[in-house]
Amino acid sequence: MLRLQNNISIYLIFLALCCFSCTENTKKNKSSAEQYQVHCGSCHLAPDPANIPKDIWKNNVLPEMAARMGYRYNGYNPTQGKSFDEKYHILKSKIYPSKSIIDSLTWWQVHDYIVNLAPDSIPIDKARAVNDIQLKIFKPKPVHLEKTISPLFTSIGFDSISESFYVGSGNGNVHQWSPDENILIESFTSPITSYLKKNGQEITTEIGLMNPSEIPEGIVHSKKSNTISIVGNSLHRPVFTDLIDLNEDGTNEVIVCEFGHLTGELSLFEETETGFKKKSLLPLPGAVKFDIADMNNDGKKDIIVLMSQGNEGIFILYQTEDLKFDAEQIIKLPPEYGSSWFELIDYNTDGHLDIVMVNGDNADYSIFPKPYHGLRLFMNNTKNKFEQEWFYPIYGATKVLTADYDADGDLDFVVTAFFADISNPESEGFHFLENKNSATYEFEEHTFEEPLLGNWLVMDKGDVDSDGDLDILLGSFKLPTYNTQLKDQEKANISKLWFLENQTKL
Repeated sequence: MLRLQNNISIYLIFLALCCFSCTENTKKNKSSAEQYQVHCGSCHLAPDPANIPKDIWKNNVLPEMAARMGYRYNGYNPTQGKSFDEKYHILKSKIYPSKSIIDSLTWWQVHDYIVNLAPDSIPIDKARAVNDIQLKIFKPKPVHLEKTISPLFTSIGFDSISESFYVGSGNGNVHQWSPDENILIESFTSPITSYLKKNGQEITTEIGLMNPSEIPEGIVHSKKSNTISIVGNSLHRPVFTDLIDLNEDGTNEVIVCEFGHLTGELSLFEETETGFKKKSLLPLPGAVKFDIADMNNDGKKDIIVLMSQGNEGIFILYQTEDLKFDAEQIIKLPPEYGSSWFELIDYNTDGHLDIVMVNGDNADYSIFPKPYHGLRLFMNNTKNKFEQEWFYPIYGATKVLTADYDADGDLDFVVTAFFADISNPESEGFHFLENKNSATYEFEEHTFEEPLLGNWLVMDKGDVDSDGDLDILLGSFKLPTYNTQLKDQEKANISKLWFLENQTKL
């Protein structure tokens, strides 16, 4: 088990030493495959060259990869065209060495190895889009929020106490919505990625900058007894926050996923008499989402977190003593998989938590429909060793919500795909996978008769109408650009927010 230091600079020094060590090893006579693993697989799983088309390797991935070793390829400069502020923070990150840590001969050896194995193209699997089973369990109803002019919805969370959804938008508004109420409750200055109420306290998270950036402008606010305070500012694109008493001392800690860009971290904030004190738990970019459970049955709450952006996969942070943790990576995936969400579930009801994950982030350096995107189910061997037992392909899979939606005693999956196959996006953006046989992983996919138009980024589930079954609120981050035949007036009438009313117990 790896004990991670709670300091980003220590991690970056480790990374540099790791790369320097790798460079020293290249003096030996290594094969092209060995050189590739040394330089591209020492700190994370190396991508399979066959997973990315040749032109994308040459034009996008290889230039960035070279820059991270201090080598210039095809004239690529990672700071070119950036603002002064952005350039300053990029250089401050020390991600791009000022001197090359790979010699020219070795670079071209690695380059040619990748390019020779990369395919010219990866065809789209048209069979995926064949789905004639109508989704009848949910009845979609459009939702329009007052004073929200932006079509960008950036967070949705269900509150079981008020039996309503909290909706955050790209223009900084927070709404409370249920079929009986529609209230604008807060307004902030940047997109809201999380809003929650717990134990008389409100926690609001502003991401600062939505687009990839190294500039830290995120803020987490706290409101308690009408007193407003800042939990943390200058945060690095925070995307997920929760309020939890980890050490059970009667005071809640605030845990934040700072997704970041080149750098990022999983952070913890302790409330003190003079304010909040920050502690870095996992100094890696790409923190997406976490959950809390006692994974080793020692009576202490552990943190299970999904990381992307390089060293991709699931980590368990085992709490060893008061807010001190040992981190172990239990699932490791290559960076091109683009992990975007996970849930802890007991799929086979054996009393041990399993993991369902979706992979589908399809931005940055390798944008094309990826056949390895989709839903993955990892089963726990009862000792927190996880093996993938089932994969369901979905282009651009973004979020999964697991529940027994049809009340038949087993777990179903609802999956959205923000980066859906653009050749057939209308039926690929929302998926309901009905469980037909849990033991054999047999699921039947359903889709709406009339596709919902949108790029679905956020959703949550809850019994918002108090009828005993689980409903869903679904939010689009932007209007679909693929529907060019729609007139501007028709686009304006497309709902960016849909209430999916569960019909099971009506």
